Amino acid sequence: MLSPEENERLSRVEGKAIAGQLVRRYWLPALQSSDLPAPDCDPVRVKLLGEDLVAFRDTSGRPGLINPHCPHRMADLYFGRNEEDGIRCIYHGWKFAVTGQCLETPTEPPESDFARKIQLLAYPVEERAGVIFAYMGPPELKPPLPDFEWMHAPDTHRFVSWSTQDCNYAQAIEGGIDTMHSIYLHSTLDSHRRLDQWKGGLGERLVGVQARFRTKDNPAKLYAENTDYGVLVGGRYAGKEGEDYWRYNLFLMPFYTMPPGGPGSKLCHAFVPLDDVTTARWSFTWKLETPYTARELAALRLGSGVHSELVPGTHFPRRTRANSYLIDREEQRTLTFTGIKGTGEQDFAVQEGMGPICDRSQEHLGVSDVGIIQMRRRILQEVTNLEMGVEPYSASHGDVFRIHAGDTLLPSDVVDWMDDQATRKALAVVW
Repeated sequence: MLSPEENERLSRVEGKAIAGQLVRRYWLPALQSSDLPAPDCDPVRVKLLGEDLVAFRDTSGRPGLINPHCPHRMADLYFGRNEEDGIRCIYHGWKFAVTGQCLETPTEPPESDFARKIQLLAYPVEERAGVIFAYMGPPELKPPLPDFEWMHAPDTHRFVSWSTQDCNYAQAIEGGIDTMHSIYLHSTLDSHRRLDQWKGGLGERLVGVQARFRTKDNPAKLYAENTDYGVLVGGRYAGKEGEDYWRYNLFLMPFYTMPPGGPGSKLCHAFVPLDDVTTARWSFTWKLETPYTARELAALRLGSGVHSELVPGTHFPRRTRANSYLIDREEQRTLTFTGIKGTGEQDFAVQEGMGPICDRSQEHLGVSDVGIIQMRRRILQEVTNLEMGVEPYSASHGDVFRIHAGDTLLPSDVVDWMDDQATRKALAVVW
């Protein structure tokens, strides 16, 4: 549990809140490239860390992220005309570049250089692998982008989506690194009893081992260690033949999580705080060797796997707390553990159900919560460091994110699980 004071430090991100100042040291996924589909397309409203912003793509194709209020008379630039390499206020025609520089003030005398003196707040943006990132921290500390594996996957091997989530970012992260909950929350009623067949070879064996060892009768013993990128959580499922099954979940500063994924594929989540009580849940999935088929892409667009089913044309999930996630009680009795369709929606049901900001002083944590405890400590330590003038190492060293989650088999008598060759291989990324 956390004290109310610690909970506030962990959760609050708006204004001068110190956790928000920490998050500002990192590049934030703000939009998909497809949200600004073409030069001079419609502007888009954006909220990040409690700030209302407007994004647009200019005639040259460059994305921009700016304060929504024209500095002339504070009109809303969301309604502006996106044209001729700038966005033009509909009130008096003032025009601004993606950098925030005022380009034209047509209501001023022709000989005036007033426009040159007007600078609208604009945050730096970079576009990579179908995602538009924003940096909202001190300009002199602007770091390189984090170097994730999914950024290097070909477009044909990668799928990205995001949806809003009605709770604080920290409790969403906690769900992302909770290695135990999927045995229950995301299971079918027969999954605890099913023993898949395996033919041999580590990759094929792991599919069978997961079914054999990740059961309600064999809870993992969890370990958690700090790393350059964040926290490595290892779950050890005991075996009977001299081998244990290990499953690794990663927390990567300041809001990324990586569960192991399935055979031949990987996944990553980003839980980007839009404000204190709203989060953008990003899902990045990619295949290591083969492209997605047309059928797989169609299913992903409809919300399969970790991607959520969205209201068409929006980033709002179809199943929400307001409609009880369309829970099917008959399905819950006869088929699945929750009766709620969709992995993401199942997560929403428990994470949003804690309230907008969970009161962690009321929790009763157990040994299965080692990873969550370590993640909270890590963020709170980074927050304290920042108050003392120490910048987060991972923000300025994008190469620490060259890692992915995985799973493996280790001898039951292994001593240094983090340094074991099989562990390093399971987490290794090569490009």
